[in-house]
Order: sequence, then structure tokens, then C-alpha cells
Amino acid sequence: MHIRTSLLLATVLAAPLMAQGVNCALLGTFSNHGPTFNDIWGYTAPNGDEYALLCSNTGAVVVDVSNPATPIERGYFPFGSSTWRDIRTFGTYAYVVTEATSGFQIIDLSNPNSPVAVGTFGTSVSSHAHNVCIDVANGKLYLVGTNVGVPAWDLAANPTNPPYLGQAATTGFHDLHVENGYAYASHISGGVLRIMDTSTAMPWTILSNTSTPNNFTHNAWPNATGTLCVTTDEQTGGVIKMFDITNKSNPIGLGQFTPNSSAIPHNAFIVGDKVHVSWYTEGYRCIDISDPNNPVEVASYDTWPGSSGGFNGCWGCYPFLPSGNILVSDRSTGLYIVRPGGATFETYGQGCVGSAMAPCPELNPNGGTVAGDLRDNEYCYRVPSTGALTVTGFDFWTSSTGGSVTVPAHIYPGSNPGSVALASTTITIGPTSGFYTATFSSPVNVTGDFCIGVDSSAQTVYINSLTSGANGVGFYRDLVNGPNAWTQSGLTNFPSWKVSCTGAGANLTPALGNVGVPTLNTTYNVTLADALPASFAICVSGLSDTVYSGGALPVALPGAPGCSIFAATDLLQLFATSATGTASAPFGIPANPANIGVSLYHQWAVVDNVNTLGIVVSNAGKATVDN
Repeated sequence: MHIRTSLLLATVLAAPLMAQGVNCALLGTFSNHGPTFNDIWGYTAPNGDEYALLCSNTGAVVVDVSNPATPIERGYFPFGSSTWRDIRTFGTYAYVVTEATSGFQIIDLSNPNSPVAVGTFGTSVSSHAHNVCIDVANGKLYLVGTNVGVPAWDLAANPTNPPYLGQAATTGFHDLHVENGYAYASHISGGVLRIMDTSTAMPWTILSNTSTPNNFTHNAWPNATGTLCVTTDEQTGGVIKMFDITNKSNPIGLGQFTPNSSAIPHNAFIVGDKVHVSWYTEGYRCIDISDPNNPVEVASYDTWPGSSGGFNGCWGCYPFLPSGNILVSDRSTGLYIVRPGGATFETYGQGCVGSAMAPCPELNPNGGTVAGDLRDNEYCYRVPSTGALTVTGFDFWTSSTGGSVTVPAHIYPGSNPGSVALASTTITIGPTSGFYTATFSSPVNVTGDFCIGVDSSAQTVYINSLTSGANGVGFYRDLVNGPNAWTQSGLTNFPSWKVSCTGAGANLTPALGNVGVPTLNTTYNVTLADALPASFAICVSGLSDTVYSGGALPVALPGAPGCSIFAATDLLQLFATSATGTASAPFGIPANPANIGVSLYHQWAVVDNVNTLGIVVSNAGKATVDN
């Protein structure tokens, strides 16, 4: 308990140092056969031992990483010399391609501590390949980025001398992933994610072509259920972009993420609710996509000590080892074995209602750069709302293609718009980007979510979406040419609007949240929102949520109906709430490994005369420390 108490006190005093890893530990490194490296893959032997398949410019290295602190080289296989080398596995074999050499190399990993080169195959079909793709379930190998489209071989028939099957696609792609009857192709020159049906005869049937944000689609990877797909655009300022691919013929754009708008992403893979990305000068990045509309970075390890931007640093990552360790390749320094930390922050319990009122809804209220899309459709945008509002109008950030244009504006009921508007008016929009106002002649009463929209079907008004910002949801319909029903749009990811209202909703309950998680040698923040503005708030922190000073938790507060204390009051910190009812308490975690596994409990108490005690409380949070 002494260590735990010391940690609680130290968290508010520590000044953490910058580190290469954020919520991510370095377990080991390996750099033989450098000085230049490229891609990485992994292999798990039948006995559970784990291996890295590290690609250098001159060959592939089989590295035993079962003990990640002491990686052991088990074999090295030269195969041409190229900046680009790719490797995949099927059964107990690895398949290697380069841009310098025709065909593909096969390596026997049945005894991975003494791997053997089987030979080179397919040399008469292609002069080179940028990537290799294997449909593991069906035993098919595909070469990608060749001079002859996408040639295919049957590994299931013979993994060491596979029969040639022909061309799966005549278009040359940059990368490809085939799984569960679908192919996800990265058409880099076309700037699209192409989804194809692989159950049809080759060449495959194209189901959809979907543009990615930077029009330079480098790689794509679906989740295990085939409902989400992530893409990367290998350009400065490129992002990872999430797509809903439930309907393979109509992918819908969701959220996107970049840690640095000056940097370039490379390859991304989905495992569970995480996306693992190699991001060149930004290193390895782990992104939580449990809410795919709002991707959040939860861990990173920077392998590149230089400045951001360009193609130095982290080339590839492999996140599929059973141990949970991540294999990372750096172009200059080789293999890194890292492990994202298990630090967590979870909320629990229920706060009680204060006197703060919900403001009128808004999204990206400061505007920005208009994306510049024109479509002959009517568009509307979802407004999340938790209470009853009386709407008098709304502001849209947009512009016209020239001069002043007056077009219809509407409000629709529901989180998905109805076919008939609740009310309609007009909005006059000028050629300069800015907020333009639609005012209803009579106030409109709404309860819960609703949608606001502008009819831009004349193509004289730009769709309301910025080039970046907070994510939102938009819909379109075409009453003349179809579809007549509203369809979620992939062009309205960052709308900018403000709703004008009176009686702005119900009273709010103070809400506890967090920025960051409690990892060694870093700082996380316990945040407060929806509190009474310009008041005082106490951040309550303790080492238990079940007992304090011999009494049981939670405990009800007398004179404050519905308000209970969940966290032990070992430490109390006083803050002033902002003009918008927010506050934040920083907690720095010392770099002592003894702190790993310790849990801290937090809750906010806000001075508010809504009850006789004059106090309301938030929900609670549990912060568990890891590396």
C-alpha cells in the first residue's frame, strides 16, 4: 500500500520525459543484413515459436523472436537486389517477391530453425512484382504490381511447385488482399479502393471503386467479419481512412486519422478493434477503431529519430503473432519487436443532474476549407440531440460557384432523415466561403436527433464538407434521377454547421472522461464536461472504489438526490470550471515498473446549487497503469 500511496501522490507531481514509445514497450531489435531494409511479415511454427521474416534490399532473413529480448538469425536468403521486397506465408512455406527479379522465391519453414530455399517459380510469367498476396483459406497466390496484371497460382494443389491459374485481374494494382470471397485492391494510380468478387471466374467481377481521401490508394485491409476496411494514401498528409463495407457494392466513408499532417502513412492492418500502421517517420502507430467514425491513437513507437516527412523510418508492421507482440521494420535500422501497453481508462457509475443546460448543437463551428464537391443531389446532415429543442434556423459553412444563389433549406425528423420535411425555408449563399443562415418563419420543435439540409441539386452550391475537422454524417437523395430514398454519403465527412435554438434542451449531468491512458513516464488527463460554467470542481482520486476509511463505496450524498461517491477520497484537487463547463486534471505516471498494474479511481464533484447540498457529481473512472 505504501507504493500505491506514493504513486497517487507522485502522479500529480511527476514531469514525464519524452520517449520513443507511448504506451508501447520495446522488447528487442535485430539489424543483420542491413544497412537498408523494407517490409516485414511473421510466421508462427506449429509448436508456437514465433519468427520474423525481415526483408532487406538483398534478401529475406528468418529471425527467431520467441524470446524477443534476444532475436536469433535462423536463415538468410538472397533474391535479387531491390528497394522493394515483399513476403507472405502459406502453411510451412514463405513466398518472396522483388521488383528486381522475375517470379517468386519459396522458402521451406517446416523446420524454421533451419529453413531451406526450395527454388524460384513463375519466372516465365512476370518480370517482377511489387507485392505478393495469398488467400490462405483457399491456397491461392497472387502477384501484385507486375508487368502482366495479377497472375495467380494454386498453392493448395502443390505449395512447392504450384500450377499457374492465369490472371485474376488484368489491371495492375499496388497491393491486394483476398479473403472470404472478396479481393480488396489498392489502385494507387486511380486513387481508389476496388472490391472484387473472387467467387467468379477470373478475371474477377468488379463490385465497386471507391475514392480514398488523397487519391493515392497504397494499401487496404478488411476486418475479420468483412464489415470494415482501412486504407492508406502514401502521400504527405495522407491518412488512414475507415470504410463501412457491409455492402461491397457501396462502401461508405467513415472516420479518418493522421498523427502528423506532414507525414506519410504506408501499410495498415486491422486486428479486432485496432488498426496497426507503419507510418514512415512517425514509426509504428496503434489506432483504436471501436468507434470507426472517430479513430483514436492508443499506442506508438517511433523508430526514426529524424524530422517528420518523407520516406525514412518505419516501412512495415506485422500485428498477427499469437503473443500480441508487434514486428516492425525500419528502413535504416531493421527489426523492432514492440508491444502496446495494457494501460486502460474505463468509466463506470452514474453521475447526477446539475443546473448546466445543453447548448444549441454545432459541428466544426469555426468553419475551414470547403472540400469543393458539387453534386446534382439534395443533401442533409445529422444533428445529434438528447433533448427537446425549438429550432429557429441554422448556419451552413459553404459557398456558391459564383454570385449569390438562393436555394431551398429544410429540417427533417430522425437520425436518418424522413421523406417529408418538418419545415422548409430558403438560404442565400455567396461566392465566399463562410457561414450562411437559413431562418424558419416559425420555430420548429424537435425531440432527439434531426437533420438539416440544403438542396444543392442545381450544382451552384458546394456540398457542406470541409477538408478536415470533426467527423459528421450526411445523406443525399435524387428525386429526379434516383435514388429517391436517402443514402448515407461518403462526401460529407466534415460538415460545418450551427443550429440556432431556444430552450436548449435538458439539464446536463457532469461527465468524466480522459485524454491519454496511464502509461509509465507519461501523463494522462482526467477531464470534466457538461458542468456548471464558472464554478468550482474537485477531482476526487483514490486507490479503491469499494472501501474508504472503513466504510463501503459507493456512498450516497445526503441532500443531493441521486448523487453518490464512487472513488475513495485519498486525494482532492480543486479546479475552476471554464466558461463552457469543462476542467482537466493532469496525472503524470513515474517510470517505476512497480507501478504497473496499479489502478487509480477518479470522480468529479462540482459546486452547483441545484440541490440542498450544493454539490453534484460525475460518473467515475478507473485508470490502470501499464508500460
